Parts: sequence; C-alpha cells; structure tokens
Amino acid sequence: MSKIKLLPRDEEYRTQEQAIAHHNERKECMLSIPDVFQIVKENNTEAIESLRKDFDPRWLVTSTRIIYNKENLSAKIIHNADSTIVKPTEINLKEIPVCQPTYINKLIETEAGLKYVQALINNNKATREQITNFFVTLSGKKEKNIRLCTPSQSSRRDRQVRSVDLYFYVFGRFDVGDGWFDVNSGLSRGVIINSAKQSKFYSNKAIFDIEEETITIPYIVKS
Repeated sequence: MSKIKLLPRDEEYRTQEQAIAHHNERKECMLSIPDVFQIVKENNTEAIESLRKDFDPRWLVTSTRIIYNKENLSAKIIHNADSTIVKPTEINLKEIPVCQPTYINKLIETEAGLKYVQALINNNKATREQITNFFVTLSGKKEKNIRLCTPSQSSRRDRQVRSVDLYFYVFGRFDVGDGWFDVNSGLSRGVIINSAKQSKFYSNKAIFDIEEETITIPYIVKS
C-alpha cells in the first residue's frame, strides 16, 4: 500500500497562500516537493500520470516555499509551509544559485546546486543520478529538457517569499520554477500521509479515519 495518497484535484486556481488556507480548512496536507519525490520513489504511476495533467496548461503550486535573503544568495526552504495539519520542515541554505533558467544536469554539477535540489526534495543523501531520475520519471521528459528557475539577486530583494511550482513549458520543457506566493495562482493537491500526524481527512463534510477505517457523515436536519 502506498504511504502517500494523492487526493483528487480541485479545478480552482489559487495562490500558494490561498491554497494552503484551503487545504488547512479541509484538514488535509497540501502536496510538497518531498511528497512528490516520495510518490515517484514508490513508483505510483497512477499518481504520476495524474500530476502531469496538473503541469499544463497552468502549473502545480506546492506547499514548498523559499524565503530568499535580500543581501546574498542564502535562503530558507520550508516544506508544508503554514500547515496546521503537519509540522513544517525548515532547511537553511548558504546559497541557492541564480537559475534563469539552468538545466538540471548543469545545476547539480555544482556543490551549491546539488545541495539546493537535495533540500527541495528533503533528502541530503540523494545522488545526482537519483535526482535526475526523479525529475525524468515525474515529467516524462528527457534530462536535456528539464530546467530549474530561481530569481536574480535584485528580484530577491523585491520579492523574498516564493512558492515552488511545477509546470510544462514551451518546446517540450519541464520547469521547476517559483512564483510569488500571494500573486501567482495555479492548481494544488491534497495528500494523505499514513502516519500518526495525519490519520484523518475531510471531504465534502464527511470524515475519513484511516486508522479506524471508518467514514462519518454528519446528519443535517433541514428546517
């Protein structure tokens, strides 16, 4: 059984800020980049195919957030940002390279680039080969068509808080980019993680309890 259950998409476009509030209200965890990495690791082909449909024509907004430093290339990566369902994970990096954009094979050749992508997937032991295979399997694209985008230092001074988004781009490319967490809107996904931290989720007011294997549907009396 898969450790992560990808919930059906909600067709409404939201900013990261709005999407996080939406999933918190539904008592479900919002999909993060490490969740996507785990889905691919589990070889959940059905979930992978479903996610690819979210990458186009808009993009998939994740709960992974980057807060850039105004003065230098250091930054903080937060997975499950502002979640009230699971505890957010924070990773501080001395450098996130400027990628406008940079292809994955070139980026992870450098030590700073490798550490950045390892932090994105929350796995500091991931090898360059594992990272490449992850993005290739997720996107269905060749390595030469996979790129990462990060802002310039001047842009980091203007907008420090960014969401990490996944999307297909022109000429058959797949991009891992960033958007303003309170401006740029796209699709988002909820996930259920089999752990003590998240054993229940809510859908249309019904309560699904994974541990107890029960479904509770509230009885509403209409006047």
